[in-house]
Amino acid sequence: MMRYKFLTILAITVFLSAPVLAQDSPSLNVATRERVVEGVASRIEASFYDSEMAGEIAEDLRTRLSAGEFDDADNAASLASQLTEILHPSDSHFSVRYFGPPPPSSGGAAPNRPAGSPSAAGRRDNFGFREVSILPGNVGYIDMRQFYPTQIGGDTALAALNFIQNTDAVIFDMRQNGGGSPSMVQFLISHFLDPNARTVINTFRSSNRDYPGELLSLSYLPGEARPEVPLYVLTSGRTGSAGEAFPYHLQAMERATIVGETTYGAGNPGGYMPVGDGFRVFVSNSRTQNPFTGTNWEGVGVMPDIAVPAADARDAALILAYDAILETAEDAGHRRSVEWARDAINIRNNPPVFDLESNLDILGHYDEREIYLEDGNIYYRRGRQPGRRLIYLNDDLFLIEEMENLRLSVQRDNGHVVSLTFHRANGQSMVVMRDAD
Repeated sequence: MMRYKFLTILAITVFLSAPVLAQDSPSLNVATRERVVEGVASRIEASFYDSEMAGEIAEDLRTRLSAGEFDDADNAASLASQLTEILHPSDSHFSVRYFGPPPPSSGGAAPNRPAGSPSAAGRRDNFGFREVSILPGNVGYIDMRQFYPTQIGGDTALAALNFIQNTDAVIFDMRQNGGGSPSMVQFLISHFLDPNARTVINTFRSSNRDYPGELLSLSYLPGEARPEVPLYVLTSGRTGSAGEAFPYHLQAMERATIVGETTYGAGNPGGYMPVGDGFRVFVSNSRTQNPFTGTNWEGVGVMPDIAVPAADARDAALILAYDAILETAEDAGHRRSVEWARDAINIRNNPPVFDLESNLDILGHYDEREIYLEDGNIYYRRGRQPGRRLIYLNDDLFLIEEMENLRLSVQRDNGHVVSLTFHRANGQSMVVMRDAD
């Protein structure tokens, strides 16, 4: 299996996990509380991307400590929560968490080292790729929950891209993505840009560095570039950090349409740093600056091009994808399958009125096929196959659930049902006569 090396930048991640419960949180004495607050202030002074702002934040924490503002924080969970609440308005990534006491050091191993390797944890999470599929109408779909570094997740990412290589449009679902590594953002975006042009995707600035760092599109792609394929990204209010970077940069380059909700608004990269006594603080050590907009999404989020509730975003993006595909599709069968897929979404969201009682006469056997009633719905079954619900379209025409390229129409003679016709998207059809009573 081939491995690929890519640009490594400290991960940017929104940690949305629940705080430590009070009953699992140790009590704090005055000395410990003072050490933790001072540790947080010192870490921010040393590492925050804006040194002037860092000094102001650290001084504010020390002033609050001297004024006794933390005196009521009598356990680790409450102190972490109070510090986070104070820091968060200055940067959306600021967070203080209690991770528990470090394990005892043995054999010279570094204390407080997380158990297990990132690669092993990543494999269990499939490196953030929750679902990769081809949706009706030949639209590729990738549901990503986290951006793992390409050093460990690059092969899985490439497999996902290869799987949807022959689709006519692509949807990335970031609605549950809390962030991760910019190297994976770089890898994925590069596959949807012109491979002959080195594009600056993002820059990273810090008062601790003389020159900004640049995140460039990759000059070598292990997979095929698709600079023209229609591209859509789904977002929600839970989309954070690197999960926001992906749609933001694509939107800034006018390379993708963003569909869903405004995102969380955490735009500056960094990581958790130990401050002692089992506490850590997330400090942003750089400020992202998109070369096209001159700014980033910190505090405001990524605003969608098409604003819809997150639950409706996939259907909304599919409709846009189908319209885009139909603008260039020439094959009649392909056009019909895309139109049928679009109809299925419209019908699901706006079902036509269906009079069940007046359609019960279609129940019965048609050779090895059967139309039957169950739980107030009409189903179609062939032989011993599982039944599939019929979805009314119009004028004795039905969709067959989960069979997007097949439709069923009912023929009548003098008001009596005599046959069924199965219509395929490729233009073929088949008539099946009703069995004699």
